Amino acid sequence: MQQLTFLILGLGNGAILAAFGLSLAVFYRSSGVVNFATGAIGMYGAYTFNGLRSTGTLFNPIFGLPAEVRISGPMSPWLALLITAVISALLGLLCYGLVFRPLRHARALAKAVASVGVLLILEGVVSLRVGTNPVGVQPLFLTGTLKLGGLRIPTDRLWAAGLALLLLVAALVIYNRTRFGVVTRAVVESEKGSVIVGVSPERVALANWALGSAIAGLGGAVVSPLVPLTPSGFTLLVVPALAAALIGKFSSMVPIVFSGLVLGMLQSYLSFLHGQNWYPQWLGDSANDLLPLVVVLVVLLVRGSALPGRGLLILESLPVTRRPRHVGVTAVVSLLLGLVALFALQGGYRAALITTLVLAVIGLSFVVVTGYVGQISFAQYSLAGVSALLLARMTTDWGIPFPLAPLLSALAAGVVGVLVGLPALRVRGVYLAVVTIAMAVAIESVYFRNNALNGGTSGATVSGPKLFGLDLRIGSGDAYPRVQFGIFVLVVLVLTGIAVANLRRSRLGAQMLAVRANERSAAANGINVARVKLAGFGIGSFIAGLGGALLGYQQTAVSGESFSTLPSIMLFGVAYISGITTVAGAVVAGLAGANGLVFVLIDRQLPFGDYYLLITGLLLVLATIRHPEGIGGAVQEPLKRLARKAFRRPRPPAPAFVPAEAESERVG
Repeated sequence: MQQLTFLILGLGNGAILAAFGLSLAVFYRSSGVVNFATGAIGMYGAYTFNGLRSTGTLFNPIFGLPAEVRISGPMSPWLALLITAVISALLGLLCYGLVFRPLRHARALAKAVASVGVLLILEGVVSLRVGTNPVGVQPLFLTGTLKLGGLRIPTDRLWAAGLALLLLVAALVIYNRTRFGVVTRAVVESEKGSVIVGVSPERVALANWALGSAIAGLGGAVVSPLVPLTPSGFTLLVVPALAAALIGKFSSMVPIVFSGLVLGMLQSYLSFLHGQNWYPQWLGDSANDLLPLVVVLVVLLVRGSALPGRGLLILESLPVTRRPRHVGVTAVVSLLLGLVALFALQGGYRAALITTLVLAVIGLSFVVVTGYVGQISFAQYSLAGVSALLLARMTTDWGIPFPLAPLLSALAAGVVGVLVGLPALRVRGVYLAVVTIAMAVAIESVYFRNNALNGGTSGATVSGPKLFGLDLRIGSGDAYPRVQFGIFVLVVLVLTGIAVANLRRSRLGAQMLAVRANERSAAANGINVARVKLAGFGIGSFIAGLGGALLGYQQTAVSGESFSTLPSIMLFGVAYISGITTVAGAVVAGLAGANGLVFVLIDRQLPFGDYYLLITGLLLVLATIRHPEGIGGAVQEPLKRLARKAFRRPRPPAPAFVPAEAESERVG
């Protein structure tokens, strides 16, 4: 009986997974967007519903005006739900009109990156306007229990599941019994064909985005009384919702909704198993987050590229990956500039510069995996965390000396990265992004939040690096941060940058670009696509592991909380903005990253840290639309032209033109 009770308790969580999965299917059917911001849209709807339900106030996202606008007294739950659906639909119209309509002919990679930007914007706006403290939402349904024999069933979970099924019925009627549904299916089959017969794909997508956002907002509102409401509380619920959507191939709504409900029930049942004596206690409650990963892997590995495609017109190319030139000269100049900066800066500014250098190393891992091989990976920062925690164990418990310890920890991260990249042998593009974000969530749950493995609440201690009597530790007190540690990090960055630049010029780099451009063409030309992909993931993950080891030495006590999934997603966004195809872009990402030099310089003058999430999201969206190569790629060519003009040798003046008659007279 107790087991059945836990299964029924999971209907509450299953209801929101079903609603989010249904919303993901609507977004994908209409515009080909796997919308990672679906959970953030549900969170926005939950805050809207809470304000209307409790105080009759409407959440206002516009800065400079009150965060809440009173429109009445506390509303009835059903009226509040209706207004929440309308507000969520308007939010969907805004998202499509401003972000995804300009990207209608873009590749799935650009659309997925833009949805990450929308996620950061929504979370940043809500955090700034209402804070991050958990909010309790009044119950939507009458709380009580239904007794069936010896079984006590909470009625609010049943009502939540019932509303999820009601959303399913409404969606089935709309898409199967109306002209709008027929038109949507026509656009899904072929945008070009729908235009010929007079159907506007943009209008169809606009209406579907309104409907999908309304479903997500209603799902967030219905479940908000069952879970603590925070700006980041619903963000990662998109991962199990993606698992449910994948089961239904992003098109079959009935399997999607029932898969969401079943996933929620199974996650609740795993919580019940956690209390059993035979359950491995070192695993903790991480099995709940492992379940979606297992489902995603099984579905993608079994079906592979058989997931549904769409009749889209793809007009935009991937960002250009230019062949580096004068690598040695650039490395020497960069080393000299870094040394000058390290000796010129002191205290907090030098610490910010060191953070910039470390983040630039991790940024180089994105250059290899995404810039060269063309695979989206949200797990690079998580792999850096794996390396940092392993480094703590190696240096403190196992006594492995420097430099062997950081190399081994980076190698271990590379091995894990190859495992992360194994699904790339069957899937590509945005579906691989689904796998990597599920991997990042699983690593965070199993490793970073597990006190039995992560060093406990105080963190895992890292012994500082020493080589041949030379102390390379970061120091403490008045000596923090020591310039010797900064030089050590700078040298690692320069050497890694040289390696990544030379990789681009090598035969393997050319094969990576061929695989990125067209896997079938690459295979037809004799390139082993599987080997190239795994090599890219292995090299990129090893580089991320080096960055994680440097972070471990910098922090001296590593905490898994600093490597959670959201910072990993943010770092990917910053790397994409900065120029994910160039070494220079990785350096720009380090400068603009959290606690980097630019971040600290601005934060000392303005409260930039509070707005970092919002600004990162805005820049990510703008960069995706206007500069697909990122800021680093956009400014690289103008800077080269300026340099050529500055160092160009003046040409000798052209000889003056003398008429033939005057020349003959002068000679005579």
